[in-house]
Amino acid sequence: MTIDRMRVGASGLLLLTALLAGSVAAHDQPKGPPVVLAPGYSPLKYTAPAPGSYHLPPIQPAADGPYLDSHGQRGTLHGLYDGRVTILSFIYTHCDDVNGCPLASFVMGQIAKRLHADPRIAPKLRLVSFSFDPTRDTPAELERYAKPFRPPGVDWDFVTSPSLATLAPTLAAYQQGVQQSEGHAFAHILRVFLIDSHKRVRNIYSPAFLHADTLAADVETVLREQGDIDADGKPGNPASIDSGAVAPNDARLGLPATPAATEVQDTPAQIALGERLFFDRRLSLNRTLSCAMCHVPAQAFAVNELATAVGIEGRTVKRNAPTLLNVGYLHTLFHDGRENRLEQQVWGPLLASNEMGNPSIGYVLDNLRQWPDYPARFQAAFGAGPGMENVGRALAAYQRTLIAGGSDFDRWYYGRQKDALSASAQRGFALFRGKAGCVACHSVGEKSALFTDEKLHNTGLGFLASMAPSGGRRRSEVAPGTAIAYDLAAVAPSSERPPNDLGRYEVSQNPDDRWKFRTPGLRNVALTRPYMHNGSLSTLADVVAFYDGGGVQNELLDPLIKPLHLGAEERADLVAFLESLTSPALKDLAARAAATEIGNPVDGAR
Repeated sequence: MTIDRMRVGASGLLLLTALLAGSVAAHDQPKGPPVVLAPGYSPLKYTAPAPGSYHLPPIQPAADGPYLDSHGQRGTLHGLYDGRVTILSFIYTHCDDVNGCPLASFVMGQIAKRLHADPRIAPKLRLVSFSFDPTRDTPAELERYAKPFRPPGVDWDFVTSPSLATLAPTLAAYQQGVQQSEGHAFAHILRVFLIDSHKRVRNIYSPAFLHADTLAADVETVLREQGDIDADGKPGNPASIDSGAVAPNDARLGLPATPAATEVQDTPAQIALGERLFFDRRLSLNRTLSCAMCHVPAQAFAVNELATAVGIEGRTVKRNAPTLLNVGYLHTLFHDGRENRLEQQVWGPLLASNEMGNPSIGYVLDNLRQWPDYPARFQAAFGAGPGMENVGRALAAYQRTLIAGGSDFDRWYYGRQKDALSASAQRGFALFRGKAGCVACHSVGEKSALFTDEKLHNTGLGFLASMAPSGGRRRSEVAPGTAIAYDLAAVAPSSERPPNDLGRYEVSQNPDDRWKFRTPGLRNVALTRPYMHNGSLSTLADVVAFYDGGGVQNELLDPLIKPLHLGAEERADLVAFLESLTSPALKDLAARAAATEIGNPVDGAR
């Protein structure tokens, strides 16, 4: 692979690439404006395969990371990727190896010209050049570098990391080994990534395989696989979500086309088995607690009455039970982000001593093999008896069916129904994306939105719970539609002291991760109270007020958390917007779950 080494400044780059354009010798270069080409680039010696005549399976999830663009705007890579096929290249502007970074930028420029002129593809494609030299590649420098490469009107972002501290994790996630020597010189292995609309890497190119013809064919192939272009090459519906046209009353409206990448397609038998496991109390050590008792279907697969969950024998769980609605789309799981796949996540609560309390994986599997209703079901679903992977796959398959989009907001924003959203909610959405800046963490894509960046942030609430004395009043729902407020001091003598919670630090052991928690999605948020990782905020109005006040000050407070200075009407509009994210699919999901729960054998073989 080509290794780039910096020897001259950016001013030398344009001169060098102009003199070495194509295969033309320096003294044969025609007069006129400099032309940015690369000497190693030439026509293919073979015909590029026809788009759609081959398959590009997902290689790995495309990692996220913060960026600063050439206009000084900040954001996240996932925010750029969302809803589009993306070509990502790692460069630095002062590279003078014309078969390195300039080659990558030249090929992307060729792609930009070719595909931008194609009305089927232009709205669905984005190019991103990411500099790993934030010290020298300032926004102004990136904009200057972009001009000779980027055709007018093309969605091509030239970005860098906001700081060296945030750069390292992004480079590591993309296996970008970068070394810096004396004199501010860099060496790196050039790679270019093709990323689909679902944030999955579909191909990785080195200089030897980087060519506009093959890359263009790959882009169109991925778009065909996603349904954005049909077999005849006709454009898909740009107003629909990734899977093609979706009816305004469809529960998928506003959601990505498919859940997070899975190894195999879930079958009806696997889903039915997972549903049965989800409601089976025998899966807990004392046969009293099922998954559904902390993720109640009638309460949007969360628990409205409790700030934090309660495990077997009333044992304390220090965190709020999050909703499982749309969990199949997530890559970051648990409040501290310690898991990244549903298939693996399910074993956490099964084995936690304060949740379902099982002593080991083998103990759970032995029980499943002994209970007469499960061996045959596992055999039918997986062709094998109960096993560690199959239990996880079954429960994950069921959870991936808990799809709840198609809200009033979705019908208005993605379905283009002008009268679907109230004026107050529309104002709230404008605040959400503008003055309040909520979208910085609760991202909204062009074709779908999960309302989460899936990153971890310190809002100060964890710091407050850990460092400040407890007290005050709390609201609790004691019956549907009936709530009481009580003084915490009144129940303190008979209550267990809440355990301390340091968030992501408990996973990473990095002191900078203290009190960081995962950004939750906001879909159906009006039904998933109480809020925050510890359930300490009872209403949406409380949550808006908390962020309006700038969180809780501490040395590790996320820089995105700042006072918003909202007026009373603006707060009310934000709440109205959040309430508009409720899906009409919840009623059917709850009804189906109720039928399953009633028929589940909780008193069978022990």
